[in-house]
Amino acid sequence: MLARQISGGQKARGTVRRAYQAVMRLRSLPGRLLFPSAASETRPQRPPHTPLVIRIQRRRVPVEHLQSLLASNPGYATRWIEAAAKTGLVAAQIVWGQLLLEGRGALRRDARAAFASFEAASTSGDAEALNMTGRCYEQGWGVEADPQRAIACFEAAAQAGHTWGQVNLAQMLMRAGHPADRPRCFALFRAAAEGGTLKPNLKAMNSLARFLEEGWAGPPDPAGAAHWYQKAAALGDHWAQFNLATILFRQGDHDAAHRWLGNAIAISDNGFRRRIAPLLLARPEGLLRERGLDALARCAAHGAPEDLYAYAQALDTGVAGSTDPVAADIFFSAAAAKGHPQAVARQGRVMQARRWPRLAALGRAIAGALPQKIQ
Repeated sequence: MLARQISGGQKARGTVRRAYQAVMRLRSLPGRLLFPSAASETRPQRPPHTPLVIRIQRRRVPVEHLQSLLASNPGYATRWIEAAAKTGLVAAQIVWGQLLLEGRGALRRDARAAFASFEAASTSGDAEALNMTGRCYEQGWGVEADPQRAIACFEAAAQAGHTWGQVNLAQMLMRAGHPADRPRCFALFRAAAEGGTLKPNLKAMNSLARFLEEGWAGPPDPAGAAHWYQKAAALGDHWAQFNLATILFRQGDHDAAHRWLGNAIAISDNGFRRRIAPLLLARPEGLLRERGLDALARCAAHGAPEDLYAYAQALDTGVAGSTDPVAADIFFSAAAAKGHPQAVARQGRVMQARRWPRLAALGRAIAGALPQKIQ
């Protein structure tokens, strides 16, 4: 705790002195006493100016507070967080690393500097910093990818009860492919699933349901899987909604499956839509193929060349029903305009195929307009 006394400046002292002198002059005038003399004798004497005491107390600044500050005042918050990170404030180091990793606002993305900031914060033992350092080692963000170091960081974060640390550790162990690790993964997913309703908890619920559905850590438990899928789906997890829909469809509840699929496609991102579209389009059921086409349409709406081309192909081949060559041509042209190589090649072939009939018709028209040869 730091205490600092700040007294008034020369100007303030001069003002007080002049006011005091004026009061004394008024008191000296006959019959013009400001206060009764008795009261003056008993009134406690105050100093001409009372010092102002400011107490500054250090307290922990949570990451959530800094993120809220960023949302309300990005420019000021970014400068403050950078300065605080350089002084070693752990929460600021974490948020500064996230800003550098994303390249948010006017900041240029710098994964190496982001990793350095996360790693510096992790030396304090902070669980969030350990988890983010593990993510850098897992994904190769600013450092060479190292699965073993990633697992070590996630292990430390999970031991501290960090939900993302639990989920990330379980996923890393699952990817390693050792059956002996499956009971540990199941326990990690269950602990995270039962710990709340935030995004990492929902991810854990979906993964726990997969374990129960597939029987990866014991006998298959379809009812238990449906329970956890239903819980995560109701809380807005699109993968849980998709997986729940597949169960409902197998059980014959096509209307409910259709609703959950539609919702999952509507609320998700294009990464999810690109993954499920081929799965749905390959199904024999027309209802599922329609949902696959909907996923492609939503991807194409963002204008990426590969999404435009994929949607155009689906329309051209009629994979989800009847063909739509007019709409397909529009999306093929849009993909070609953005440089998609297959769309460009296709447009070239189409233009060439259309040119020759027009040239032949023009030739016939010219021939008909010329005078006939005199015999």
